Amino acid sequence: MASILNAIWYDRTIRIQLMIVIGVINIIALAVIGIIFVANAREATKVEMEASVELAKNFVRVAIQSLSPDVRPADLSKKVNQLSSRLRIGKLRHVRIYMADASGDLVQLSPAPNTSRAPDLPPPAPHWFEALIAPEVAPQTVNVVLSNRIAGSVVMIEMPAIDGPRIWDLGTVVIAGEPSDEIAEVWADLSSLGPVVGVIDLLVLATLYVVLGRLLDPMANVAGGLSRLEDGDYGTRLTPPRVKELSDMTSSFNRLAETLGRTRAENGRLYGQVLTIQEDERREIANELHDEASPCLFGIMANAMSAQRLAKEQRGAPAAEIDEHMTEILTITNRLKQMNRVMLKKLRPVAVGHVALSELARDLISEMQRRYVDVDITCSLRTRGERYGEAIDLTIYRCIQEGVTNAIRHGGASAIRVDLFDKRLKRGARVLQLLIQDDGRGLSPNTPLGFGLTAMRERVRALSGSWDIQSVSSKGTLLEIVIPITAARAKARASAPATFEDIEVS
Repeated sequence: MASILNAIWYDRTIRIQLMIVIGVINIIALAVIGIIFVANAREATKVEMEASVELAKNFVRVAIQSLSPDVRPADLSKKVNQLSSRLRIGKLRHVRIYMADASGDLVQLSPAPNTSRAPDLPPPAPHWFEALIAPEVAPQTVNVVLSNRIAGSVVMIEMPAIDGPRIWDLGTVVIAGEPSDEIAEVWADLSSLGPVVGVIDLLVLATLYVVLGRLLDPMANVAGGLSRLEDGDYGTRLTPPRVKELSDMTSSFNRLAETLGRTRAENGRLYGQVLTIQEDERREIANELHDEASPCLFGIMANAMSAQRLAKEQRGAPAAEIDEHMTEILTITNRLKQMNRVMLKKLRPVAVGHVALSELARDLISEMQRRYVDVDITCSLRTRGERYGEAIDLTIYRCIQEGVTNAIRHGGASAIRVDLFDKRLKRGARVLQLLIQDDGRGLSPNTPLGFGLTAMRERVRALSGSWDIQSVSSKGTLLEIVIPITAARAKARASAPATFEDIEVS
């Protein structure tokens, strides 16, 4: 029930909801008008039928009174024929006059049977309309009798006399109302007025639809503007409409967008400074590890190897014990060297700015494949063997690093695909497009971004690029990053070198 109600009402726009309400009111109004029309038409037809039947009774009475008063029982058949002929000439509206024949069957006298319909009358109404409008008017029976109370007199009584003096029936006349002609006139009026009313009603609804659209379009613009603000487009501005209330709303929206833009710029600047400090610290730590820790580890290994060689030249239990300890020291030192090498690449890839981006990315993916042997990491790197500048290369490097790590740690992916393209658009502009797709658990719609993804997004936006991550239809997530090469290089030249290394992915 809730899903049906949502489909009919709650999932509709305000414009459609208002039109539904107006349409329901319109249908109810038309139904009420129809009921009133039918009731009035039925009453009017009934009054018309009663008047027509009364007029027919007077006509029959005049016809009876015009018969000769000298009537003998032997001449009754002649009087019946005279009365029939006089009733046949009558042309009364909305009534039918019948008279019983010798066998008791009713014979229609007026209008004459098989008489063609008068050309001035409207065409007959449909049967369902006749059944709806036709009133309940009982046929009137008139008995024409020869009374012996008044010698030879012909009189008309509406009800046969059961008690009283003996009478001889001269004939039975039945007057029945015929509302079909009256109903046909009502149907003709309705047929001519109905389309006009329908067209006017449709024009009113169409006008309301257009007017509501003009009034509510600014609200749709506000909704679209809010969506753009949600996507980070704080330069969105709306044109105030002529409706005062909506104009105030759009003005408030523009002020909000301006405030959010300033706040976003300030937050971005502060965020960039924080990450600049972080990158500087990482660079300093990497330099210390490279310049200090690496020589120290090398010295330890050299001295341990020398001590081990000297111990092997000696004999006895102490020499064997010294050799065993030196072997353990060399094993630990070699492990520290490997850890130092991995930490150096995580903190600051030494080859950034010195080798092509494709080689830098391929080396990173190969190393991550060695670290995560249970995950199938494949790549397609088509960047023309070009270096795009330290800012762009480091951004792509960090995005691949963070994207693959998130897919493995948080998504539980078993297969990851990395695609990097150097594309030329229709207008001649070049962009770098990075796609990272995995088969992991996917990303819930309301999942908040962690620090790593947030930093990735800020770094991409700092290069005027676009960033999007979403769950794919089958399984897993798709990370898409697009960086305009020309705009990113121009921004890098206009800023200090550290500006493009400050937004670091942890």
